[in-house]
Amino acid sequence: MTARETTGIFIGGGWAESDEGFTVYDKYTSQPVAELKLATESHVEAAVASAVEASRQPLPPAQREEILNRAAALLDERADEIEADYVAETGFTPADAAGELKRAANIFRLSAGEAIRIAGEEVPVAATPGSENRIAFTMRVPVGVVAAISPFNAPLSTVAHKVGPAIAAGNSVVLKPAGVTPLSAIALTRALTDAGLPAGHLSLLPGPGARTGTALVSHPDVRFVTFTGSTAVGRDIRKNSGLARTHLELGSNSVSIVAADADLGLVTDLVGRAGYRKSGQVCTSVQRILADRSVFDELGELLTTKVASLKAGDPRSPDSDIGPLISPDAAARARAWIEEARDAGTTVVGGDLDGAVLQPTLVISPNDDSPLVTEEAFAPVVSLISVDSTNEAIEVANSGQYGLHVGFFTQDLDRAFDAVRRLEAGGVIINDTSSYHADLMPYGGVKESGHGVEGPKYAVQDMTDPRLVVMNLQAPGGG
Repeated sequence: MTARETTGIFIGGGWAESDEGFTVYDKYTSQPVAELKLATESHVEAAVASAVEASRQPLPPAQREEILNRAAALLDERADEIEADYVAETGFTPADAAGELKRAANIFRLSAGEAIRIAGEEVPVAATPGSENRIAFTMRVPVGVVAAISPFNAPLSTVAHKVGPAIAAGNSVVLKPAGVTPLSAIALTRALTDAGLPAGHLSLLPGPGARTGTALVSHPDVRFVTFTGSTAVGRDIRKNSGLARTHLELGSNSVSIVAADADLGLVTDLVGRAGYRKSGQVCTSVQRILADRSVFDELGELLTTKVASLKAGDPRSPDSDIGPLISPDAAARARAWIEEARDAGTTVVGGDLDGAVLQPTLVISPNDDSPLVTEEAFAPVVSLISVDSTNEAIEVANSGQYGLHVGFFTQDLDRAFDAVRRLEAGGVIINDTSSYHADLMPYGGVKESGHGVEGPKYAVQDMTDPRLVVMNLQAPGGG
């Protein structure tokens, strides 16, 4: 069964019907790719009820491990089909599709390993006067029902980061994928189901966030909400999620700082990828480069040459480095910000627009109040800004509302660790850009970039509760 042969709504081990439907479009050609069904509030009720029932009997750790490893193998076997659907629904290149599918399979394998490593710890209650005969320890138990809401820009790896650890921890999951990119979530659901995941442990609900998403996160039986998306929606989830715990990976306009002693060739090569891959639609994309004034002009020349060499167009063409943005509206918004900067006298390299395809763009010395500096562009646009010192760069980076990742380029170890201590961010990446991400590391932000971290080990910990066991031991009877 291919993604196009499903309804898209998966509850209780089967595909469900709905009176409402929607079309998935190819983001480059605008041609229909699939016709799917929209989940309603009644589907949310049915999915959560199925998840609650499944959560009453968590799967044994060895079975979770086996299912996740088998699902990873199925993703590998189905690569051609999954990657073709991915390119169509996202507009990203085949190279992006192949890379993200490999990541998703690896995340399942990492989660499988964590499934059999879940453990509590001894609590030294005997140190408390009057408790000398007691022994205490904790067990890690599943939280229950996990609501997972995923974004359009990483519909394989981000879904895997939410679903894999939740299953590894012994929970049941209700997944709401992004409405414009549901085919990848269908593929992951099929892989897990075909790998032997029993009915009720995973449901899939394509639907609008304002209706389906709100009904899901506000459901009283949901105990944990994991969300990746905008800061505005993250605030709404916090407001509607009641007492459920939340993990929120939200917006950013990530900075990479270039010190006077940085390797500018390295900076140029890495920014050429990290600032523009997936048309800049990555939370940690390089949006701002704060370069020491002594290297600003040279770096500007190198980046101008690099950006001018990048091509945007049909993502399936071997000549294209990037494809379209997720929609013409998203591209038009970014283009308006670029034109605003150009009208203010800022030097702009690139920026041509054709439908949803925006040519890679470098903006040199934008005004401080430009939305390209203060907001999240989520487009193939990088701004180059001069600073007088790394101290100033750190102050600028810390002054903004976001704090996800910061890249820091220097050959001075003392300067690097000074930046690590002072930067207000979830991660500081030395001699690489803000976009570096290994799937086993803790990944998350601070301030308006959210709270909590992804990474199978860390997510499994968050998605389990410590249950305390205390034993009041007595003297044994008999001889």
